[in-house]
Amino acid sequence: MKKQEWESTFAEFAEAVITESRAPGLVMGVNKDGQSLYRKGFGYRNRERKLEITPDTVMGLASVTKSFTCMAIMQLQEAGKLSVHDPVLTYLPEFRTPDRGKTEQMTIHHFMTHSAGLPPLPADILAIKHSLYDDIAEENHPIHKFLKKEDQKPIHTSEELLAVLGKLDYELLGVPGQYFSYSNDAYSLLGAIIARVSGKPYDVYVKEHILEPAGMSSSTFQLGDLSGMPDVTTIYHFRDKDGGSEVYPDPNWEEGPAVLASGHLNSTVHDMLKYAEIFRTGGLVGKERILSEESVRQMTRPHIRCNYGRYYGYGLMVHPDYFGGTLLKHGGAIKGVAAHLAIVPERGITAVVLANLVGTPVEKLTLAALNGVEGRPLGAAFETYEECSVPAERLPEYVGRYVSGEGMDVSVALADGALTLTENSGYSGSTSETYRLQAIGEDYFLTSLNGSEYTLGFTRGEDGTVKAIAFSYRQIPKVKSGEA
Repeated sequence: MKKQEWESTFAEFAEAVITESRAPGLVMGVNKDGQSLYRKGFGYRNRERKLEITPDTVMGLASVTKSFTCMAIMQLQEAGKLSVHDPVLTYLPEFRTPDRGKTEQMTIHHFMTHSAGLPPLPADILAIKHSLYDDIAEENHPIHKFLKKEDQKPIHTSEELLAVLGKLDYELLGVPGQYFSYSNDAYSLLGAIIARVSGKPYDVYVKEHILEPAGMSSSTFQLGDLSGMPDVTTIYHFRDKDGGSEVYPDPNWEEGPAVLASGHLNSTVHDMLKYAEIFRTGGLVGKERILSEESVRQMTRPHIRCNYGRYYGYGLMVHPDYFGGTLLKHGGAIKGVAAHLAIVPERGITAVVLANLVGTPVEKLTLAALNGVEGRPLGAAFETYEECSVPAERLPEYVGRYVSGEGMDVSVALADGALTLTENSGYSGSTSETYRLQAIGEDYFLTSLNGSEYTLGFTRGEDGTVKAIAFSYRQIPKVKSGEA
Protein backbone atom coordinates (compact mmCIF):
# COMPACT_ATOMS: atom_id res chain seq x y z
CA MET A 1 0.00 0.00 0.00
CA LYS A 2 1.58 3.28 -1.12
CA LYS A 3 2.15 6.10 1.38
CA GLN A 4 -0.60 8.42 0.15
CA GLU A 5 -3.01 5.52 -0.21
CA TRP A 6 -2.50 4.10 3.28
CA GLU A 7 -2.62 7.52 4.91
CA SER A 8 -5.96 8.32 3.25
CA THR A 9 -7.37 4.89 4.09
CA PHE A 10 -6.08 5.09 7.64
CA ALA A 11 -7.64 8.52 8.18
CA GLU A 12 -11.04 7.10 7.23
CA PHE A 13 -10.43 4.07 9.46
CA ALA A 14 -9.43 6.27 12.41
CA GLU A 15 -12.37 8.64 11.98
CA ALA A 16 -14.77 5.68 12.13
CA VAL A 17 -13.11 4.30 15.27
CA ILE A 18 -13.18 7.69 16.97
CA THR A 19 -16.82 8.27 16.10
CA GLU A 20 -17.76 4.90 17.56
CA SER A 21 -15.67 5.35 20.71
CA ARG A 22 -16.87 8.97 21.19
CA ALA A 23 -13.35 10.19 21.93
CA PRO A 24 -13.12 14.01 21.71
CA GLY A 25 -9.53 13.82 20.52
CA LEU A 26 -6.79 11.45 19.44
CA VAL A 27 -3.30 12.00 18.09
CA MET A 28 -0.76 9.60 16.67
CA GLY A 29 2.73 9.53 15.28
CA VAL A 30 4.81 6.96 13.40
CA ASN A 31 8.57 7.04 12.80
CA LYS A 32 10.72 4.95 10.49
CA ASP A 33 14.40 4.65 11.36
CA GLY A 34 14.03 7.63 13.68
CA GLN A 35 12.53 9.90 11.03
CA SER A 36 8.97 11.22 11.00
CA LEU A 37 6.71 9.18 8.77
CA TYR A 38 3.23 10.18 9.93
CA ARG A 39 1.74 12.75 12.29
CA LYS A 40 -2.00 13.28 12.58
CA GLY A 41 -4.44 14.65 15.11
CA PHE A 42 -8.13 13.78 15.03
CA GLY A 43 -10.66 15.87 16.91
CA TYR A 44 -9.85 18.19 19.78
CA ARG A 45 -7.79 18.52 22.91
CA ASN A 46 -10.63 20.75 24.10
CA ARG A 47 -13.88 20.01 22.31
CA GLU A 48 -15.84 22.85 23.90
CA ARG A 49 -13.36 25.49 22.77
CA LYS A 50 -12.56 23.74 19.46
CA LEU A 51 -8.84 23.56 20.27
CA GLU A 52 -7.14 21.09 17.95
CA ILE A 53 -5.09 18.20 19.27
CA THR A 54 -1.47 18.03 18.03
CA PRO A 55 1.67 15.88 18.44
CA ASP A 56 2.77 18.47 21.03
CA THR A 57 -0.38 18.15 23.16
CA VAL A 58 0.48 16.92 26.66
CA MET A 59 -1.63 13.89 27.54
CA GLY A 60 -1.63 11.08 30.07
CA LEU A 61 0.27 7.84 29.48
CA ALA A 62 -1.25 5.73 32.28
CA SER A 63 0.46 2.31 32.33
CA VAL A 64 2.82 3.08 29.46
CA THR A 65 4.71 4.63 32.40
CA LYS A 66 5.68 1.13 33.52
CA SER A 67 8.52 0.80 31.01
CA PHE A 68 10.06 4.01 32.41
CA THR A 69 9.99 2.42 35.86
CA CYS A 70 11.75 -0.68 34.57
CA MET A 71 14.27 1.44 32.69
CA ALA A 72 15.14 3.22 35.93
CA ILE A 73 15.63 -0.15 37.64
CA MET A 74 17.93 -1.28 34.82
CA GLN A 75 19.98 1.93 35.10
CA LEU A 76 20.43 1.32 38.82
CA GLN A 77 21.49 -2.24 38.06
CA GLU A 78 24.06 -0.93 35.55
CA ALA A 79 25.35 1.38 38.28
CA GLY A 80 25.84 -1.61 40.60
CA LYS A 81 23.29 -0.34 43.12
CA LEU A 82 20.93 -3.32 42.84
CA SER A 83 20.21 -6.48 40.89
CA VAL A 84 16.86 -7.44 39.41
CA HIS A 85 17.31 -10.78 41.20
CA ASP A 86 17.64 -9.19 44.62
CA PRO A 87 14.87 -10.00 47.12
CA VAL A 88 12.31 -7.20 47.44
CA LEU A 89 12.74 -7.35 51.22
CA THR A 90 16.35 -6.15 50.82
CA TYR A 91 14.99 -2.70 49.92
CA LEU A 92 11.49 -2.83 51.41
CA PRO A 93 11.98 -4.74 54.68
CA GLU A 94 8.52 -3.69 55.92
CA PHE A 95 6.75 -5.29 52.94
CA ARG A 96 4.25 -7.86 54.14
CA THR A 97 1.94 -10.41 52.49
CA PRO A 98 -0.11 -13.18 54.13
CA ASP A 99 2.71 -15.70 53.44
CA ARG A 100 6.13 -14.79 54.85
CA GLY A 101 7.89 -17.67 53.09
CA LYS A 102 6.66 -16.64 49.66
CA THR A 103 7.36 -12.97 50.43
CA GLU A 104 11.00 -13.81 51.09
CA GLN A 105 11.20 -15.42 47.63
CA MET A 106 9.86 -12.35 45.78
CA THR A 107 12.49 -10.52 43.74
CA ILE A 108 12.57 -7.25 41.83
CA HIS A 109 12.34 -9.38 38.66
CA HIS A 110 9.05 -10.84 39.88
CA PHE A 111 7.66 -7.34 40.43
CA MET A 112 8.82 -6.22 36.98
CA THR A 113 7.18 -9.25 35.30
CA HIS A 114 3.94 -9.16 37.33
CA SER A 115 4.75 -12.65 38.60
CA ALA A 116 5.22 -12.12 42.35
CA GLY A 117 1.90 -13.81 43.08
CA LEU A 118 0.01 -10.67 44.07
CA PRO A 119 -3.66 -10.83 43.05
CA PRO A 120 -5.57 -7.69 41.95
CA LEU A 121 -5.89 -5.64 45.14
CA PRO A 122 -7.76 -2.42 46.04
CA ALA A 123 -4.87 -0.39 47.48
CA ASP A 124 -4.91 1.99 44.48
CA ILE A 125 -8.41 3.03 45.48
CA LEU A 126 -6.98 4.76 48.54
CA ALA A 127 -3.89 6.10 46.76
CA ILE A 128 -5.41 7.85 43.73
CA LYS A 129 -7.29 11.07 44.21
CA HIS A 130 -10.08 11.72 41.66
CA SER A 131 -9.99 8.08 40.56
CA LEU A 132 -12.88 5.98 39.26
CA TYR A 133 -13.28 4.70 42.79
CA ASP A 134 -13.50 7.89 44.79
CA ASP A 135 -16.66 6.73 46.52
CA ILE A 136 -16.05 3.61 48.61
CA ALA A 137 -19.13 4.04 50.76
CA GLU A 138 -21.21 1.59 48.73
CA GLU A 139 -21.83 -1.52 50.80
CA ASN A 140 -20.77 -3.97 48.08
CA HIS A 141 -17.56 -2.17 47.15
CA PRO A 142 -14.76 -4.78 46.90
CA ILE A 143 -12.43 -2.94 49.26
CA HIS A 144 -14.59 -3.94 52.24
CA LYS A 145 -13.74 -7.62 51.67
CA PHE A 146 -10.04 -6.92 51.93
CA LEU A 147 -9.63 -4.11 54.44
CA LYS A 148 -11.34 -3.06 57.66
CA LYS A 149 -13.12 0.30 57.48
CA GLU A 150 -10.88 1.82 60.16
CA ASP A 151 -7.87 1.12 57.91
CA GLN A 152 -9.40 2.71 54.81
CA LYS A 153 -7.44 5.96 54.91
CA PRO A 154 -5.94 8.01 52.05
CA ILE A 155 -2.46 6.90 50.98
CA HIS A 156 0.04 9.67 50.26
CA THR A 157 3.44 7.99 50.66
CA SER A 158 5.06 4.68 49.81
CA GLU A 159 5.32 3.98 53.53
CA GLU A 160 1.55 4.35 53.87
CA LEU A 161 1.07 2.12 50.83
CA LEU A 162 3.27 -0.56 52.37
CA ALA A 163 1.31 -0.31 55.62
CA VAL A 164 -2.04 -0.77 53.88
CA LEU A 165 -0.76 -3.68 51.77
CA GLY A 166 0.30 -5.36 54.99
CA LYS A 167 -3.24 -5.12 56.40
CA LEU A 168 -5.12 -6.48 53.39
CA ASP A 169 -6.77 -9.88 53.78
CA TYR A 170 -6.11 -12.06 50.71
CA GLU A 171 -4.33 -15.16 49.43
CA LEU A 172 -1.30 -15.11 47.16
CA LEU A 173 -1.87 -16.68 43.76
CA GLY A 174 1.05 -19.08 44.11
CA VAL A 175 4.80 -19.12 44.46
CA PRO A 176 6.71 -16.24 42.87
CA GLY A 177 7.24 -16.83 39.16
CA GLN A 178 4.33 -19.27 38.84
CA TYR A 179 1.60 -16.98 37.50
CA PHE A 180 1.39 -13.75 35.56
CA SER A 181 -1.14 -11.30 37.01
CA TYR A 182 -0.90 -7.60 36.20
CA SER A 183 -0.11 -5.72 39.42
CA ASN A 184 -0.12 -1.94 39.76
CA ASP A 185 0.87 -2.40 43.39
CA ALA A 186 4.08 -4.18 42.41
CA TYR A 187 5.03 -1.30 40.12
CA SER A 188 4.20 1.32 42.73
CA LEU A 189 6.58 -0.52 45.06
CA LEU A 190 9.25 -0.56 42.34
CA GLY A 191 8.99 3.23 42.49
CA ALA A 192 9.67 3.05 46.22
CA ILE A 193 12.74 0.87 45.58
CA ILE A 194 14.05 3.36 43.01
CA ALA A 195 13.62 6.20 45.50
CA ARG A 196 15.37 4.36 48.33
CA VAL A 197 18.28 3.13 46.23
CA SER A 198 18.87 6.39 44.34
CA GLY A 199 18.19 8.69 47.28
CA LYS A 200 15.84 10.76 45.13
CA PRO A 201 12.04 10.79 44.74
CA TYR A 202 10.98 8.43 41.96
CA ASP A 203 9.78 11.22 39.64
CA VAL A 204 12.94 13.25 40.16
CA TYR A 205 15.12 10.27 39.33
CA VAL A 206 13.19 9.53 36.11
CA LYS A 207 13.29 13.19 35.10
CA GLU A 208 17.05 13.49 35.61
CA HIS A 209 18.08 10.12 34.17
CA ILE A 210 15.56 9.47 31.39
CA LEU A 211 13.37 12.45 30.46
CA GLU A 212 16.04 15.15 30.36
CA PRO A 213 18.77 13.08 28.65
CA ALA A 214 16.23 11.93 26.04
CA GLY A 215 15.13 15.52 25.36
CA MET A 216 11.58 14.90 26.58
CA SER A 217 11.02 18.50 27.64
CA SER A 218 7.21 18.30 27.62
CA SER A 219 6.96 15.24 29.88
CA THR A 220 6.18 15.43 33.59
CA PHE A 221 4.68 13.53 36.50
CA GLN A 222 3.63 16.70 38.27
CA LEU A 223 0.13 17.96 37.49
CA GLY A 224 1.18 21.37 38.77
CA ASP A 225 3.49 21.69 35.76
CA LEU A 226 0.61 21.44 33.30
CA SER A 227 -0.76 24.92 33.98
CA GLY A 228 2.46 26.43 32.61
CA MET A 229 2.39 24.46 29.38
CA PRO A 230 0.74 25.94 26.27
CA ASP A 231 -0.70 22.75 24.76
CA VAL A 232 -2.38 20.45 27.28
CA THR A 233 -5.41 18.25 26.74
CA THR A 234 -8.65 18.43 28.65
CA ILE A 235 -9.54 14.99 29.95
CA TYR A 236 -12.98 13.52 29.36
CA HIS A 237 -15.07 11.02 31.25
CA PHE A 238 -18.46 9.29 31.12
CA ARG A 239 -21.49 10.02 33.29
CA ASP A 240 -25.06 8.77 33.29
CA LYS A 241 -27.66 10.83 31.47
CA ASP A 242 -31.24 10.06 30.45
CA GLY A 243 -30.79 6.30 30.73
CA GLY A 244 -27.55 6.38 28.73
CA SER A 245 -24.21 8.09 29.09
CA GLU A 246 -22.56 11.29 27.97
CA VAL A 247 -18.93 12.31 27.53
CA TYR A 248 -18.08 15.40 29.55
CA PRO A 249 -14.92 17.40 30.37
CA ASP A 250 -13.64 16.45 33.81
CA PRO A 251 -11.24 18.94 35.45
CA ASN A 252 -9.92 16.39 37.94
CA TRP A 253 -6.96 14.39 36.66
CA GLU A 254 -6.12 11.26 38.62
CA GLU A 255 -3.40 12.05 41.12
CA GLY A 256 -1.42 9.75 43.40
CA PRO A 257 2.07 10.60 44.67
CA ALA A 258 2.59 7.11 46.13
CA VAL A 259 1.71 5.33 42.88
CA LEU A 260 3.40 7.46 40.20
CA ALA A 261 5.54 4.53 39.05
CA SER A 262 2.57 2.40 38.02
CA GLY A 263 0.99 4.88 35.64
CA HIS A 264 1.08 8.67 36.04
CA LEU A 265 3.54 10.17 33.58
CA ASN A 266 2.21 12.78 31.15
CA SER A 267 3.84 13.29 27.75
CA THR A 268 3.36 14.06 24.06
CA VAL A 269 3.58 12.10 20.83
CA HIS A 270 6.78 13.89 19.91
CA ASP A 271 8.40 13.14 23.27
CA MET A 272 7.27 9.52 23.24
CA LEU A 273 8.74 8.92 19.80
CA LYS A 274 12.07 10.13 21.21
CA TYR A 275 11.65 7.65 24.06
CA ALA A 276 10.81 4.81 21.66
CA GLU A 277 14.22 5.31 20.06
CA ILE A 278 15.79 3.66 23.12
CA PHE A 279 14.24 0.33 22.13
CA ARG A 280 14.83 0.79 18.39
CA THR A 281 18.51 1.63 18.72
CA GLY A 282 19.53 -0.50 21.67
CA GLY A 283 19.72 2.30 24.23
CA LEU A 284 20.34 5.55 22.37
CA VAL A 285 18.39 8.74 21.74
CA GLY A 286 20.49 10.50 19.17
CA LYS A 287 24.03 10.34 20.59
CA GLU A 288 22.81 10.17 24.19
CA ARG A 289 23.04 6.70 25.73
CA ILE A 290 20.16 6.14 28.15
CA LEU A 291 20.58 2.39 28.62
CA SER A 292 23.13 -0.26 27.66
CA GLU A 293 22.36 -2.66 24.83
CA GLU A 294 22.36 -5.56 27.29
CA SER A 295 19.79 -3.80 29.52
CA VAL A 296 17.55 -3.20 26.49
CA ARG A 297 17.84 -6.91 25.65
CA GLN A 298 16.81 -7.81 29.20
CA MET A 299 13.84 -5.45 29.08
CA THR A 300 12.60 -6.83 25.77
CA ARG A 301 13.11 -10.53 26.52
CA PRO A 302 9.87 -12.59 26.73
CA HIS A 303 10.23 -13.49 30.40
CA ILE A 304 6.77 -14.89 31.11
CA ARG A 305 3.66 -15.84 29.19
CA CYS A 306 0.93 -13.32 29.93
CA ASN A 307 -1.79 -14.49 27.53
CA TYR A 308 -2.31 -16.79 24.58
CA GLY A 309 0.79 -16.33 22.42
CA ARG A 310 1.82 -13.21 24.33
CA TYR A 311 4.66 -12.57 26.73
CA TYR A 312 5.82 -9.89 29.14
CA GLY A 313 9.31 -8.45 29.39
CA TYR A 314 10.16 -5.63 31.77
CA GLY A 315 7.38 -3.03 31.45
CA LEU A 316 6.66 -4.13 27.89
CA MET A 317 4.58 -6.82 26.23
CA VAL A 318 6.54 -8.89 23.74
CA HIS A 319 5.20 -10.64 20.62
CA PRO A 320 8.14 -12.72 19.35
CA ASP A 321 6.64 -13.41 15.91
CA TYR A 322 5.11 -10.27 14.46
CA PHE A 323 5.13 -10.78 10.68
CA GLY A 324 8.69 -12.10 11.05
CA GLY A 325 9.82 -9.46 13.53
CA THR A 326 9.32 -8.61 17.21
CA LEU A 327 6.51 -6.37 18.40
CA LEU A 328 7.09 -4.51 21.66
CA LYS A 329 4.05 -2.72 23.00
CA HIS A 330 2.20 -1.45 26.04
CA GLY A 331 -1.09 0.28 26.60
CA GLY A 332 -2.48 2.48 29.32
CA ALA A 333 -5.95 3.39 30.55
CA ILE A 334 -7.13 5.59 33.39
CA LYS A 335 -9.71 8.36 33.59
CA GLY A 336 -9.23 10.67 30.60
CA VAL A 337 -6.41 8.55 29.18
CA ALA A 338 -6.03 5.91 26.48
CA ALA A 339 -2.43 5.39 25.38
CA HIS A 340 -0.48 2.91 23.31
CA LEU A 341 3.20 2.54 22.41
CA ALA A 342 4.50 0.07 19.80
CA ILE A 343 7.98 -0.69 18.43
CA VAL A 344 9.17 -3.15 15.79
CA PRO A 345 12.93 -2.74 16.37
CA GLU A 346 14.17 -5.00 13.52
CA ARG A 347 12.29 -2.87 10.99
CA GLY A 348 12.93 0.50 12.62
CA ILE A 349 9.27 1.32 13.20
CA THR A 350 7.98 3.17 16.28
CA ALA A 351 4.42 4.36 16.89
CA VAL A 352 2.44 6.17 19.58
CA VAL A 353 -1.28 6.87 19.90
CA LEU A 354 -2.78 9.03 22.67
CA ALA A 355 -6.45 9.82 23.33
CA ASN A 356 -8.28 11.86 25.98
CA LEU A 357 -11.07 9.38 26.78
CA VAL A 358 -10.58 6.03 28.49
CA GLY A 359 -11.77 3.09 26.43
CA THR A 360 -10.71 4.52 23.07
CA PRO A 361 -9.32 1.54 21.09
CA VAL A 362 -5.85 3.02 20.65
CA GLU A 363 -4.14 -0.36 20.22
CA LYS A 364 -6.43 -1.13 17.30
CA LEU A 365 -5.33 2.13 15.67
CA THR A 366 -1.64 1.55 16.38
CA LEU A 367 -1.68 -1.90 14.82
CA ALA A 368 -3.65 -0.60 11.83
CA ALA A 369 -1.03 2.11 11.28
CA LEU A 370 1.79 -0.45 11.44
CA ASN A 371 -0.04 -2.52 8.85
CA GLY A 372 -0.46 0.49 6.58
CA VAL A 373 3.19 1.47 6.86
CA GLU A 374 4.29 -2.03 5.86
CA GLY A 375 1.82 -2.41 3.01
CA ARG A 376 -0.68 -4.76 4.61
CA PRO A 377 -4.45 -4.30 4.83
CA LEU A 378 -5.19 -2.14 7.88
CA GLY A 379 -7.10 -4.92 9.59
CA ALA A 380 -4.52 -7.67 8.96
CA ALA A 381 -4.13 -9.88 12.04
CA PHE A 382 -0.66 -11.02 13.07
CA GLU A 383 -2.06 -13.77 15.28
CA THR A 384 -4.06 -16.73 14.09
CA TYR A 385 -6.14 -19.08 16.19
CA GLU A 386 -7.25 -22.63 15.57
CA GLU A 387 -10.70 -23.41 16.85
CA CYS A 388 -10.99 -26.50 18.98
CA SER A 389 -13.75 -28.16 20.93
CA VAL A 390 -14.19 -28.80 24.63
CA PRO A 391 -16.12 -31.92 25.65
CA ALA A 392 -19.59 -30.90 26.76
CA GLU A 393 -19.15 -32.54 30.15
CA ARG A 394 -16.17 -30.25 30.89
CA LEU A 395 -17.82 -26.93 30.06
CA PRO A 396 -19.46 -26.58 33.52
CA GLU A 397 -15.96 -26.46 35.06
CA TYR A 398 -15.59 -22.89 33.79
CA VAL A 399 -19.02 -21.66 34.82
CA GLY A 400 -19.14 -19.19 37.70
CA ARG A 401 -18.58 -15.64 38.83
CA TYR A 402 -15.10 -14.15 39.06
CA VAL A 403 -14.43 -11.03 41.17
CA SER A 404 -11.19 -9.13 41.81
CA GLY A 405 -10.11 -6.71 44.49
CA GLU A 406 -9.85 -3.96 41.86
CA GLY A 407 -13.58 -4.25 41.19
CA MET A 408 -13.51 -6.37 38.03
CA ASP A 409 -16.52 -8.68 38.00
CA VAL A 410 -17.29 -11.18 35.23
CA SER A 411 -19.60 -14.17 34.93
CA VAL A 412 -19.17 -17.24 32.74
CA ALA A 413 -22.31 -19.19 31.87
CA LEU A 414 -23.52 -21.96 29.58
CA ALA A 415 -26.04 -21.08 26.88
CA ASP A 416 -27.11 -23.41 24.08
CA GLY A 417 -24.11 -25.65 24.67
CA ALA A 418 -21.53 -22.85 24.51
CA LEU A 419 -19.76 -20.71 27.07
CA THR A 420 -20.56 -17.01 27.35
CA LEU A 421 -18.89 -14.22 29.32
CA THR A 422 -20.65 -11.20 30.81
CA GLU A 423 -18.93 -8.19 32.34
CA ASN A 424 -20.91 -7.23 35.42
CA SER A 425 -21.07 -3.47 35.96
CA GLY A 426 -21.07 -1.89 39.38
CA TYR A 427 -21.07 -3.76 42.64
CA SER A 428 -24.75 -4.63 42.75
CA GLY A 429 -24.50 -7.22 39.97
CA SER A 430 -26.23 -5.33 37.15
CA THR A 431 -24.97 -6.68 33.85
CA SER A 432 -23.70 -5.43 30.52
CA GLU A 433 -23.21 -7.08 27.14
CA THR A 434 -22.63 -10.84 26.88
CA TYR A 435 -19.95 -12.38 24.65
CA ARG A 436 -19.66 -15.89 23.23
CA LEU A 437 -16.42 -17.82 23.90
CA GLN A 438 -14.71 -20.09 21.38
CA ALA A 439 -12.08 -22.57 22.58
CA ILE A 440 -8.65 -22.14 20.93
CA GLY A 441 -6.46 -24.21 23.23
CA GLU A 442 -6.25 -25.93 26.59
CA ASP A 443 -8.17 -23.59 28.92
CA TYR A 444 -7.86 -20.71 26.40
CA PHE A 445 -10.76 -19.02 24.63
CA LEU A 446 -11.33 -16.33 22.03
CA THR A 447 -14.08 -13.71 21.95
CA SER A 448 -14.84 -10.38 20.31
CA LEU A 449 -14.63 -7.52 22.79
CA ASN A 450 -15.21 -3.90 21.80
CA GLY A 451 -14.86 -4.81 18.14
CA SER A 452 -11.50 -6.61 18.50
CA GLU A 453 -10.43 -10.20 18.99
CA TYR A 454 -9.67 -10.90 22.62
CA THR A 455 -8.14 -13.97 24.22
CA LEU A 456 -8.61 -15.12 27.80
CA GLY A 457 -7.70 -18.17 29.82
CA PHE A 458 -8.58 -20.08 32.95
CA THR A 459 -6.21 -21.09 35.74
CA ARG A 460 -6.47 -24.37 37.59
CA GLY A 461 -5.41 -25.16 41.13
CA GLU A 462 -3.33 -28.12 42.26
CA ASP A 463 -6.49 -30.22 42.45
CA GLY A 464 -7.25 -29.52 38.78
CA THR A 465 -10.32 -27.37 39.36
CA VAL A 466 -10.70 -23.93 37.78
CA LYS A 467 -9.79 -21.30 40.37
CA ALA A 468 -9.46 -18.09 38.34
CA ILE A 469 -10.01 -16.48 34.97
CA ALA A 470 -7.09 -14.77 33.27
CA PHE A 471 -8.96 -11.70 32.03
CA SER A 472 -7.55 -8.28 31.21
CA TYR A 473 -4.12 -9.76 32.04
CA ARG A 474 -5.21 -10.33 35.65
CA GLN A 475 -5.89 -13.51 37.58
CA ILE A 476 -9.45 -12.94 38.80
CA PRO A 477 -10.43 -15.47 41.46
CA LYS A 478 -13.52 -17.60 41.11
CA VAL A 479 -16.11 -16.72 43.74
CA LYS A 480 -17.45 -19.56 45.79
CA SER A 481 -21.20 -19.83 46.20
CA GLY A 482 -22.41 -17.33 48.80
CA GLU A 483 -19.22 -15.15 48.74
CA ALA A 484 -20.57 -12.38 46.52
